[in-house]
Amino acid sequence: MEISINKISDCQVSLSATVPASDVAAAKDSILAAYSKSVRLPGFRPGKAPKSVIAKRYAADVNEELEMRLKSDIQDKCLEQNPDLKVLDFGTPEGTIAEDGSYTLTATLTVVPEFELPEYMGIEVTVPTTEVTDAEIDETLQKFAESSAKHEPVERASAKGDIVVVDFKTTCEGKPTAEYCGKSVGFLEGREDYWVSLQDERFIPELAEGLEGVSAGESKDIVAKLKEDFPISDLAGKEVTFSCVVKEVREKQVPAVTEELFAAALPGKTMEEIRDIVRENLKSSKERSNDEAKADQISEKLADQLTFALPADLVERENENTVQRKLYAAIQAGNYDAAKDMDAMREEAKAETERNLRVYFALQEIARREMISASDNEMLQAITNMAEQAREKNLKSFIRKLQRENRMTGIRLSIITSKVIDLLARNAKVTVEEAK
Repeated sequence: MEISINKISDCQVSLSATVPASDVAAAKDSILAAYSKSVRLPGFRPGKAPKSVIAKRYAADVNEELEMRLKSDIQDKCLEQNPDLKVLDFGTPEGTIAEDGSYTLTATLTVVPEFELPEYMGIEVTVPTTEVTDAEIDETLQKFAESSAKHEPVERASAKGDIVVVDFKTTCEGKPTAEYCGKSVGFLEGREDYWVSLQDERFIPELAEGLEGVSAGESKDIVAKLKEDFPISDLAGKEVTFSCVVKEVREKQVPAVTEELFAAALPGKTMEEIRDIVRENLKSSKERSNDEAKADQISEKLADQLTFALPADLVERENENTVQRKLYAAIQAGNYDAAKDMDAMREEAKAETERNLRVYFALQEIARREMISASDNEMLQAITNMAEQAREKNLKSFIRKLQRENRMTGIRLSIITSKVIDLLARNAKVTVEEAK
């Protein structure tokens, strides 16, 4: 196999490779042998079908697997022959099989630019103590009790924290709301047995405020001015009248924190044993949180010391991922206007993207210096987990899909990155803050 590498720029090199016809034939023969053992063809005993028959019957699959194997072998050989070449992306390789049976491949590789690696062992980080106080245990137990609370009917006027059960209809400018809009408006047309929380009603806050102090059997009209960004545009900024008939006032009744409360989840446990279990769970949670805090602080302190230039196309591509994450988070938080100015969001996210990429490159360089790698077993475990999450039952097909999408290198680098972060966290200078 002949491989040639030529520099294009600080961030790109060209790759040219030729695989002799004999090696191509040997690779294809190996694939056919594997097929021969696994496939069943009518008229032939298992494992006895001629390779020529298999080659014809499964030509497309065999040729696809052959090309993936040749590309993978070339990438491995390229890295083996050029140990100082820090490849970020092998791009989209183009390969052809010549008439003489040899295979040629060309590709433009994105490589990590040269930079000075700062001191990475002994980075100073600060984390809170993992000590669990009795007050924290009490708070956790009380939250469990709150989650088990029931709302029971009471004969009194409603107050903050109650649930008020109402039937209601709405009007806008004197007309039924659906008639005013000329279309169905769903919830706003009215509801029966609708529960309004007087503790936390965010959708129509005036409704909760107006129902304080009412009793069962009363009727009340409540005017709510809808927000300018209300999802139903015909009603944005309009005043809607809720005509309510109060059916019940329900009081929140929180059970006492006793062994009986936890009997279903922790049968036979005493309160002392339950508190010990809660203590251990809280401690584990704090330890996980501290691990994340260490990783974040290490990344930030590395980023502050890295200023080298980055491949423009890589920044642009990764910035789209950053923008999509920010957009999704904004929508989840209820900010539906986040997508109005995408250009501004992209520009705002660019600095974050560049910092993340520099840290990523630094971690890969640390991995090279510390000889950290991802084993085949670690790769298989990661891919198996991905297949389970994607509900892919055929692992072999899933692996071939990842290979076609050129995602195998990224998975390997992700494993390596995690191992480097673990190394830096173990060697960090940790200051533990005492509980306030």
